[in-house]
Amino acid sequence: MPRRVAFLIFPRFQLLDAAGPICAFEIADRIRPGTYELRVIAAVPGGVTSSSGATLQASALGRAGLIDTLIVAGGDGTRSALGCRKTQRFIQSCALRARRVTSVCSGSFLLAGAGLLDGRTATTHWSCSEEFRQRFPRVRLDPDRIFVREGACGPRQGITAGIDLSLALIGEDLGEGVARRTAQHLVVYHRRPGGQSQFSALLEMESSHGRFAALFDTCARTLRRR
Repeated sequence: MPRRVAFLIFPRFQLLDAAGPICAFEIADRIRPGTYELRVIAAVPGGVTSSSGATLQASALGRAGLIDTLIVAGGDGTRSALGCRKTQRFIQSCALRARRVTSVCSGSFLLAGAGLLDGRTATTHWSCSEEFRQRFPRVRLDPDRIFVREGACGPRQGITAGIDLSLALIGEDLGEGVARRTAQHLVVYHRRPGGQSQFSALLEMESSHGRFAALFDTCARTLRRR
């Protein structure tokens, strides 16, 4: 029987938070047919508009007991979604009945709002880490990590980290060979370490005020003399 993977969205969700993982699981199912059944779900079914204005069609939340893996998207709409009791109760039900519950980017606000992260280490997108810390003081926030996993729950942060998350889950289900082939189809790295900083090292190197500035200045002076 296929494993049902549900992608929870809400008004003003971040499109890539859902689309990236959907694509990864779709490709994995092509490699190993019949493995996954994918569903996009929302508290209010129908067309759900993302923060970009693009719309995804979503089904009703359905029964938590039928879901193997719940992936909660992030985005600007997470704060409003925190006030939706139907969404919060559904996430709590999935935590009890589904095999895995996780989130991408600021989707961690919804996991924390449902009480799933109390006493756990979690992360969120760097731009909203201070807000997260103030809202959820019982969560041990590690804002610099790409992802954290404790038990069956684990937020992964940064918009493209949803693909990292999916590859890790696919690897657990189908083995590293399938995860590697999925990454090849997506033309992405097969595995990035969770402790990697959310900030790009290359961007820091480009900045004249970054930690490599002195080294770059020395190299530039040396090259000009030659």
